[in-house]
Order: sequence, then structure tokens, then C-alpha cells
Amino acid sequence: MEFKSLKNIETSFKQIRFFGIVFVFLCAWIVCYSLFSAYDFAERQRQKIYVLDGGKS
Repeated sequence: MEFKSLKNIETSFKQIRFFGIVFVFLCAWIVCYSLFSAYDFAERQRQKIYVLDGGKS
């Protein structure tokens, strides 16, 4: 004999756990992508040379 309410709770818990894990991985991917993009942008900015002549660039 199986209780339907317990089965629903179990499936609900599995779904919440799955979506939680997916959310954590998406957040981690966004953080990694942001760090890589920021580092790449900073590296490209370091390769430029600015010359100031009388307060004008």
C-alpha cells in the first residue's frame, strides 16, 4: 500500500532539488563568464597607449 501524498511529496522534493542544482550551475556559469569577460576587457585596455598633449588625448 502506497500513500499518494507521500509520493507527491517525494516527487516534489526531487523536482525542487533538480531545479536548485540547475540554478546553482547557471549562477556559477554566469560568474565564470563574467570574470573571463572582465579579465579579457582589462587585458585589451592594457594594450592601448594614451598620449596626452596639453590636456587633450
